[in-house]
Amino acid sequence: MNMNQNTLHEPNLIIEIESFTKTTIEQGLQRNDLPRLIKLLDDFERIYSCNHSYSDYLGLFDFITEFEFQNFKKLRDGKYSYESLLKVSDQLLDYFSWQFQVHKPKVDSDLRQYKHRVKRRLESLKKHVEDLFNHYSRNLVVRVDLKYRADSQDRVDIEIFNKHVRTLRNRMANKDKCFRNLKFNAWCLEHAPEGSYHVHLFLIYDGSTSTYDCKLARWVGRVDVC
Repeated sequence: MNMNQNTLHEPNLIIEIESFTKTTIEQGLQRNDLPRLIKLLDDFERIYSCNHSYSDYLGLFDFITEFEFQNFKKLRDGKYSYESLLKVSDQLLDYFSWQFQVHKPKVDSDLRQYKHRVKRRLESLKKHVEDLFNHYSRNLVVRVDLKYRADSQDRVDIEIFNKHVRTLRNRMANKDKCFRNLKFNAWCLEHAPEGSYHVHLFLIYDGSTSTYDCKLARWVGRVDVC
């Protein structure tokens, strides 16, 4: 997706869809929820990509959209919308509620697998760091959070973010400029209502050649990944 085409704050939308799906699983789908559901469906249509894989709450929303809500997508005023959902019967509304609730085990399974992967990676990270400190006497640890400026966050989608992360990883791997004396790096990718998509960096430099942690952090914070 092109930056100039996207006017949605994509991370905010994802968080809102996850929240809506979780609430619907717990409380069912009520008729007064339909306007919000329709808006989420219309907005999700704008960011959806068949090249992406969706999991847990977002994955369930995508699954039900594809198999239950697609028939309600109609052309209106030159664009497609799910507004015809407003006219569904009470019986169909109950069926949609059941669809959200019956697939909860799949959501729980996705979340368990995610937590297991995170735990395994943290254990691996801990071992690598301990080995590094046992082998070298001088190490410089730098923590940096990279995020987009507020005036550009709503123009950054997951594809643009992924491209920038790949560029960042290549620069670290090639020890380019501010990563010249880098011994070890780890990163965590997240999305949040404030900060959009962002990266948490954990960097360990050769402490015998790099001694100014604040200077390095500012340098890394200005790294060009576009």
